Order: sequence, then structure tokens, then C-alpha cells
Amino acid sequence: MSPTVPEEPTAAAALASPLDRRRRLKVIPVALICALGLVLGYLFLSAKPEPGTPLGASAVVPGGTARIKGIVPLENDGWLPPEHVQLLEEGPAAGAHRVRVLVQFSAVEAGGIFLDTSGFVVSGLGGSELLPLWASPFTAEIRHGESLDATLVFELPDKAIALVLKGPDNTRLSLGVAHHTGR
Repeated sequence: MSPTVPEEPTAAAALASPLDRRRRLKVIPVALICALGLVLGYLFLSAKPEPGTPLGASAVVPGGTARIKGIVPLENDGWLPPEHVQLLEEGPAAGAHRVRVLVQFSAVEAGGIFLDTSGFVVSGLGGSELLPLWASPFTAEIRHGESLDATLVFELPDKAIALVLKGPDNTRLSLGVAHHTGR
């Protein structure tokens, strides 16, 4: 029996070893990114938007009802508020458009409605809450049996989906999709 002599690593084996380590190290971040993508994909696909009142239907608000009478893209009619608002005179940000949301409030309860339009935001799937750029009236008291039309101007992303106008006490009025069809 002859003693076995351990083989010395060849030049090819010595070069392969660091490459194998690098490949193994690259697999870890790729695996983490894939796992994160799967989790986020599951969350996005399984997210169910809270139900909102369909566009044009009346929703119950404290003291009465509210309904969206119209959603008008500002690019269509060039509307500007009666007072000078620098922000609205400038164009919308890239990938966005501006809309005028016309909301009618009707007081049906004896106490009426105290309206504060600063409490309204637009939200959608996967997006943040968007505050109005301008609103009129800012606050108002609507007496029993009276109605008041409010105007709120928002800048909305062109690709936003499932948009709702959210108000106090979890009022949710759907904005539909007509305001950004064709974008």
C-alpha cells in the first residue's frame, strides 16, 4: 500500500472557489427580494377596499346626507376659483390631473349639518390620502331642510384606482373612473 498523498489544488480549482462563494452570496439578496415581492403581491391582491357609496348615490352623514353631483377635470373646462389661488394657476404635477368634486349636502335631521371641508380627503388602493388643494365653503352650518353645494379641488394620480372621497365619521363616496378615462 502506498501512502495517499493529498492532491494539491490546481489553478482552476483555486479560481472556482471565490466565484462559487460570490454566486452563493448573490443568491441571498435575490431570495430576499423574491420573498418580499411574494408578500407584497399577496397583500396587494388580497386587499379588499372598504365599500363606498356609489357615484351619485346619497350617503348618510351626521345630520343629513351627502352625494357627489359631479367630478369635473379642470383640464376640460379651465375653471378657477373666484379668488386668486397661485397653486391652482400652476399646472398639475407630472402623472397627475386635477378635478373639481361637486358635493351636495342636505340637512334632514333637526340639528342640521356642521360642514368642515378640511375633514375630507381622497384615497385609493395603494395610495396615500390626498388633501384638497382648495375647498368652498371651508365651513358652513346647514339648517334642517336646506341643501348646500360644496366644491373641493384635488390633484389625483393618473393611474389611481378605487378612489373614494372620505369624510368625517367614515363617510365614503366613490369617485368612479370617468375623471381619468383615456389617461
